[in-house]
Amino acid sequence: MSSKPMDLVCFLYMQEHLARVSRVIKSPGGNALLVGVGGSGRQSCTRLACYMADFSVFQIEITKGYDMVAFREDMKKMLTKAGGSEEHTVFLFSDTQIKDEGFVEDVNNLLNTGEIPNLFPAEELAG
Repeated sequence: MSSKPMDLVCFLYMQEHLARVSRVIKSPGGNALLVGVGGSGRQSCTRLACYMADFSVFQIEITKGYDMVAFREDMKKMLTKAGGSEEHTVFLFSDTQIKDEGFVEDVNNLLNTGEIPNLFPAEELAG
C-alpha cells in the first residue's frame, strides 16, 4: 500500500514514459530531466516508477523562509540517506522549487561530480 495514493489515467504514451523512467532509475547513477507543460504527469510518473522499483522519493518542501542554508541541510539529509544508509533514493526537484540560483548550481555539481562542494564539514566526513 502506498501512503500517497494517486488517481491516474494510464494510456500507452504514459506507459512508455513510465518504462523509460523506470529504466533510468534502475541504472546505476541514473538521472533524468523530464520536460513538459505543467500538469503533464512528470512527477506522478516518477513517483510511480519509484514505487515500482521500491525507491524512496526525496523532495524538498519550499516554505516562506526557505533559503540556501535550509536547502543545503536538506541536501545533507538526502545524501546521508542515499549514501550513508545505502537506501535507494530519488531526488525529485521541480522548477517551481528554485528560489535561489544556488539551488541549481548545487544540483548541477551533484550531477556532474557526484558531490556538492563544502557541503559537509571536515569533521563530519568519514575517512
